[in-house]
Amino acid sequence: MSPDPRLSYRAFLSVVAATLIVALAPIVVSGILGKSLPEALIATSDKVTTGLVTLLGTIGGLMFRQVPPSDPGRPQ
Repeated sequence: MSPDPRLSYRAFLSVVAATLIVALAPIVVSGILGKSLPEALIATSDKVTTGLVTLLGTIGGLMFRQVPPSDPGRPQ
């Protein structure tokens, strides 16, 4: 049974949106407030962005792979 492509696409777009929001949030906030942000907040944003990009790569790899997954009940 293969996953619904619409759900995979929605998950892919959700991770893209989350990555952009987390990556751009410190820039936008510092631009609006006109203050520099603490280093810890910038480091946290960087780590979360790195994790989300890794997740994005995993979801993209699963969505766009060329070889269909093997059926465990079917002999190779």
